Amino acid sequence: MTRDSLFRFPRPKQDRVRRHAHQTAHFRLIRNADFKIIIPPSRLRTAVALLVAFITLTVLWPIAARTDVILAPSTESNAGDTTDAWLVTRGLIGQGMIGENSGADMMTPPPGAEVEETLQTENDTGQVLTHAKSWNETVADDTIHIEVTTLSAHQFEVAFWLFPNHRQGCTMYQWTLYDHGRALQSAFWRNDATVLRLAGAADLPHDLYPDSVPWVAFLRVLDAPREGAEGALHQQITPYSYVGQEVSADGTEQITVPAGEFSALKVIAQVDIATVMPNWPRFVLHVIKPVIPKNTLYFQATPPYRLLKQEGATFVGGPTVTTELIRFYIVGARPIVAAAPPIQTLAAPAALVGASSISK
Repeated sequence: MTRDSLFRFPRPKQDRVRRHAHQTAHFRLIRNADFKIIIPPSRLRTAVALLVAFITLTVLWPIAARTDVILAPSTESNAGDTTDAWLVTRGLIGQGMIGENSGADMMTPPPGAEVEETLQTENDTGQVLTHAKSWNETVADDTIHIEVTTLSAHQFEVAFWLFPNHRQGCTMYQWTLYDHGRALQSAFWRNDATVLRLAGAADLPHDLYPDSVPWVAFLRVLDAPREGAEGALHQQITPYSYVGQEVSADGTEQITVPAGEFSALKVIAQVDIATVMPNWPRFVLHVIKPVIPKNTLYFQATPPYRLLKQEGATFVGGPTVTTELIRFYIVGARPIVAAAPPIQTLAAPAALVGASSISK
């Protein structure tokens, strides 16, 4: 996902984790296989269709998955002891994040922070899938991107990504799912090249991201937020492997979302199939590539480059969704855009977001 910022499943996280673990086992077998394929010209079209179906069933869209190996927080961090201590104090890692019940002010944005609110809906049915609030906080040379996402009337999740300001990649990530304020599941990931590399595995990219990323990550990987810019997003999906996404900026457009009218930078993201099936013949991958789903994202063309809109499937075989910016505001100041109409099924728990919630 977002998700909203996060690339989310529209189904409960419990099902996601179980399904991802099962499919990851198949994925390892596929990556380690050395395929030799002879395809008669008359069978090429059928073969391509079967290959696409096979990939769809065996490999999740990486941004929608959850890591099947959950690492425990440690004191060894690329972010440094100061940042680790701040994360504990803030309640983003440690017992405060996964305690039996969340505190009344567990994750309220601080005064002066700009909060962006997005709504994600399924295109075919119009069903609201997620309502997310996101903001950034700065600690030393790091940016902490925080997202609070409401999934239903009583389920919500909190996630953060620690982004270093002077290099690509993500340093740390944690996600926790709550039900009625009680933590149900949590996943932790830290980008430590020495620890993450396993015997017999290929080296992982230094600019690595976890399997789940916020939308802003796609803007970060571009060499610059401008037309013609290109980049690659590398996400670790198993202890042994990663999947790349090709990201490019295709130009600017005027678009209108609930938050207003903006000049938007159009960004296209597509899974690099060669990183999913590195041993498959290149001509087969070339034929498959055009049918691999794409995500289209629109970012404000000028600073602060807010996400305005997203269109596409958040995982292979999943429904097509649209995410839109519904409002943004500075905490403690009058909202720049009026609140969206009441959403009875997605009213965020007051204990989680405090006074910044959309009122019913």
